[in-house]
Amino acid sequence: MQRYTLLQNCRLIDGVSPEPRDAASVLIEGERITQVGGVDEVKPPPQGGGEVVDASGRTVMPGMVDCHFHGAYHDVSCFEDYDLRRPIEHTTILAARNAQTLLEVGFTSARDVGTRGLVAVALRDMIDQGVIKGPRMKPGARILTTTGGLADFYGNWADNQAALGHTVDGPAEILKATRLQIKYGVTNIKVEASGTGISPFASSTKQTMTEEEIATVVNESKRNGVRVACHAQATEGIKNGVRAGVTTIEHGSFLDEEGADLMLAMGTVLVPTIAVLYLYVHKGPEVGVPDWVVQKFKGDLDLHYASVKMAREKGIPMVVGSDSGHAFNPQHVIAIELELMVRLTDFTPMEAIQSATSVGARTIGLGEVTGQITPGYYGDVLVVDGDPLADVGILQQHHRLERVYKGGLLEAGTVARRAPQLELASVLEREPPIAGGALDPVPSRPHEEEPHAHRPSCLRHSEELENR
Repeated sequence: MQRYTLLQNCRLIDGVSPEPRDAASVLIEGERITQVGGVDEVKPPPQGGGEVVDASGRTVMPGMVDCHFHGAYHDVSCFEDYDLRRPIEHTTILAARNAQTLLEVGFTSARDVGTRGLVAVALRDMIDQGVIKGPRMKPGARILTTTGGLADFYGNWADNQAALGHTVDGPAEILKATRLQIKYGVTNIKVEASGTGISPFASSTKQTMTEEEIATVVNESKRNGVRVACHAQATEGIKNGVRAGVTTIEHGSFLDEEGADLMLAMGTVLVPTIAVLYLYVHKGPEVGVPDWVVQKFKGDLDLHYASVKMAREKGIPMVVGSDSGHAFNPQHVIAIELELMVRLTDFTPMEAIQSATSVGARTIGLGEVTGQITPGYYGDVLVVDGDPLADVGILQQHHRLERVYKGGLLEAGTVARRAPQLELASVLEREPPIAGGALDPVPSRPHEEEPHAHRPSCLRHSEELENR
């Protein structure tokens, strides 16, 4: 007897249509959506056991997709927190909790774009086998970085064999590293074309990996059905990545018109990650992010907003990517990205939701099975108390997320709370600390007050590392 769920009389956002549909019903049988239509059109199947849910006053929409997830990130305030302050075994356990959190807050699919070791591959496999709960995972592995590049954090006196970055130079080293990741089952590979504000050796304006080096990764990856994500903030770095044929540009902070036209011509997707830059500046000081990092990102913000607005005006496809796991943007608040897209970079709520659903699913290779509410697609569905088209910020409010279905199974939401020891009750039972007030000015602190004084001090550059 096949199980079914009938969601009746809802407001439907299907992930692809330009307008919502009122008085709609959605039938899920087994793992898949089988019918979508009006209340009078969709009826429970004559056979099978299931549930009929009165969704009056609720919005039914696709489960969301995080296209820039790092399961290995946890409570990061400076670069050493990525991989130096805990063993990889601890990171693996924390990553399992982080993956579960995504599902709890309505993200039923995710692409991991950088981890330690094979943590993301392990997450994918354990989720698929039913050992742990989590979204549909598209895993990556270590970020391929150049000497002195994005994820080359440490001097050569600090030998970190479990680092987030795999330092490689030249086509030969890069080809071998690419093949090694493909060997162990990744579905995407992350490369760099520039530095970033938190990197001790490579600023966001510095070009790092060359077009030839990036193309080496792209060509080998395409031959094996693997996609390539490219961290690129610097203007020429963005163009290098696009010309090399990467699938996505991550961040794109200093995109110019030439680069935008090139992205449009190549079909390159932008993952703007607005929230992480915004929150570095507006919430970072509260959790101990060093001032030198805050100041770097503060200088990038206005240019970043302008780049995203230009990309939208040009018609470049954009998707939601959280870059979550820092102390100021833990995984349970990642839906703030949609609010910032609307309030800071001129997206409509529907555009933001489609970026987080159907466009995101296509970008990570799941566009034929999830990301929209269409017969034949997986029953990855959210039931939201309220209308996110009127206020997209309600997607951050956990008490509004009544039901989270993945493959037709009710996995999370206010009506499906699991035992406290199996969920992140400490963060999910209260409102996210930045929900509803993320865009308010940050109150100034007395000069003598040191936020999060219990945290280890963050190192700034190689001399400080060498003298420790």
